[in-house]
Amino acid sequence: MLKLVLGGSGSGKTTLLYSRIKARAEQGRRSILLVPEQFTSSTEGRIYRELGDALSGMVESFSFTSLAERILSAEGGAAVQTLSDAGRAVLVRRALEELQDHVHYYYRHRRSAAFCQMAAQTIDELKSAGLSGAQLAELAPDCGPESGKLSELALIFQGYETLLAGTGMDPADRLELAADRLEAALARGELPDFLREREVFIDEFDTFNAPKKRLMGAMLAALPTVTVALCDDGAPMVPGDMGLFSGAKQVAAQLRQLARKNGADAAVPELLRRDLRHKDAPGLAAVTELLETGTCEVPPAAPEVRLFAAASREEEARCTAAAIRRLMRQGVRCGKMAVVCRNIPDYRAAIRYEFRMADIPLYCDEPTTPEFSAPATAVRALLALLRGADMTENLTILAKTGLCALTEPQVCALENYAYTWSPNAAAWRTKFEKSPKGFGENELSDEDAKTLEDAETARQLLVTAVDELRSKVRGGSAEQISRELYFCLKKLGAEEQQAALVEAVRTARGIPAAEEAAREWNVVMQLLNEMAHLLGGQGVTFAEYEDLFSLLLRSSDLGHIPQTLDAVVLASAGKMRLDAPDYVFVLGLAEGEFPVHRPRRAF
Repeated sequence: MLKLVLGGSGSGKTTLLYSRIKARAEQGRRSILLVPEQFTSSTEGRIYRELGDALSGMVESFSFTSLAERILSAEGGAAVQTLSDAGRAVLVRRALEELQDHVHYYYRHRRSAAFCQMAAQTIDELKSAGLSGAQLAELAPDCGPESGKLSELALIFQGYETLLAGTGMDPADRLELAADRLEAALARGELPDFLREREVFIDEFDTFNAPKKRLMGAMLAALPTVTVALCDDGAPMVPGDMGLFSGAKQVAAQLRQLARKNGADAAVPELLRRDLRHKDAPGLAAVTELLETGTCEVPPAAPEVRLFAAASREEEARCTAAAIRRLMRQGVRCGKMAVVCRNIPDYRAAIRYEFRMADIPLYCDEPTTPEFSAPATAVRALLALLRGADMTENLTILAKTGLCALTEPQVCALENYAYTWSPNAAAWRTKFEKSPKGFGENELSDEDAKTLEDAETARQLLVTAVDELRSKVRGGSAEQISRELYFCLKKLGAEEQQAALVEAVRTARGIPAAEEAAREWNVVMQLLNEMAHLLGGQGVTFAEYEDLFSLLLRSSDLGHIPQTLDAVVLASAGKMRLDAPDYVFVLGLAEGEFPVHRPRRAF
């Protein structure tokens, strides 16, 4: 049975779900709570606070992704490797290369990392809507002036699906596979142990894409009750309605239809009308009523809502920092405050500066690629040497990454010798015997002899490793290139040098900075592994491998781990998922920004 709990923001939907979960736990009955990915950690904490030590073990919290993984672990399919976002961009690039003359609009963009990423994101959106490449190809001819571009996008999508079939699995496909496994188990009259006699409660979602709906359909058919909380005022849906709750009303209608399709009943929705969250904040209650209904009763005073007119973004940031600092002195935790803006890049520099000056801990996750990290630079230098690029430039780059078992004097001696004598490929493969000071210096002092010895030591290490790498990968597959690149780095002493670097960073700058340095190495090695997985035994030239690896680097995100458990969060209005902050500072509340005018995007 499908049960819907409807109510506006702050009406007590989540509190009601927890009370029902607790009542079931007190009766010895187990439950499952589904929340968005970013809320899983805070949900675990709330479960413990609400149910206590004795009853918290009676409920398991999942996201749709982790629930799918649990089903696949029980029913089979968990071992299939899933592509990362960067891997999807590489598959798009490979699909464009395979199509060649069949693609006219987009083929010239195949080397653009931005285009490959955008195409991969578009394919992800199409898969989320439940469309396949073949279905898009059928729909494209009827789309007017854009039909040509859509047809080519459909070809790219189909090529992507073909390459994916022999490579791994798209992340969205794991939900589909989990639904398949659950449906197959239901057809056999079986269920995974962790789902038997469970009720499922779903909270904090405002929409469900096609793979999630498929999994929900399987749960509706298999489980006694699925309860879903939606932010909806409960009014009947009117065709063409574009109001605040129109999206939630459509979702509620789709869920009722999904329940009927899977043979489950839909109970009468339970409607919560009172604004419990703002019962002691009349100003915020009035704002909520205004947003929900278009009108509100103006309270005599609303100290909890404050408006400030700033002359510039910098002044906005400065006044925000001053207000947060004042709240900190009053004992408010930083984790209970958030700063929201429409476009983070417009405010990031000003916010960081003002918060640093005010000594306010700030967390702002921003995409950072490993493209210019030392491990990535070393791999790219090795690939450049394999394809025959200038040895002097790339050997000195490799030496200066800090990942070779060379001392600083040896690296300096090698670079000075290369600058002085500009050795060609043949000279690099013979012993360095010329004076480090250049022409006209026949007599070597003790210092010069030591410098020459250091340069020769560095040359031997680098050239020996590179020539051995070249001999092992000549005519080899992408998998072999990936493997030998790793072993070449290992022979150069990269692992030991990386470990020493991490320890030095830990001593100088602390554990968080050291973990960041270690993550750079791990991410780049994982990308080598992903190249081997994506291309396997396929033969590629060194130039092609270098292009694809560079695309992987540009498409990857190192991610940032919060450096403190208590920090003010800077979030984008379009993507924020805040965990019940007490104070929110909204920046850039101006015409054209809230709401933002989005031009139509075309491919």
